[in-house]
Amino acid sequence: MLYLTQKPQLHSTQTHGALRAADGYLYLGLVDEALAELNRVLKHERVDSDVLLSRIRVLLHMKKWTSAEALSGRGEKLHPHEGEFTVQRAFALHQMKKAAAAEQALLAAPDWIRRTGILHYNLACYQARLGDLSHARECIDVAIQMNAGIKKNARIDPDLQALWN
Repeated sequence: MLYLTQKPQLHSTQTHGALRAADGYLYLGLVDEALAELNRVLKHERVDSDVLLSRIRVLLHMKKWTSAEALSGRGEKLHPHEGEFTVQRAFALHQMKKAAAAEQALLAAPDWIRRTGILHYNLACYQARLGDLSHARECIDVAIQMNAGIKKNARIDPDLQALWN
């Protein structure tokens, strides 16, 4: 899964430490420990966008698609200018085998996110899952034109295997 670049935000020392530790644990595949760190976040900072996004990433790694989708939807409402909530919500829908809903979520994304390679990459995945390989190929071509680094991930993404076979 590809993530959008996040802008750093200011937090208390405790929350900042918990976020860094959660990211480290998640990187190591220790999801329970990552979740425990996020539970240490100060209550008034739990609705900050990066705290919500960190929790969503943990839920996605735990394959708790419904919870991740719901929390992403909440994040979209609380932080409408943070496009990663839309991307994560669409991914969760995709994992729930709701590719059409995932595509609709991305197509309703703010204009600026439509100009990123990640949106087109994810649309390619959803189109491939829906069986429209021609449209999926167009989307992945656009994504790679916008961000050449995407090509490496596209070659190994199971959702896009039909494009390369």
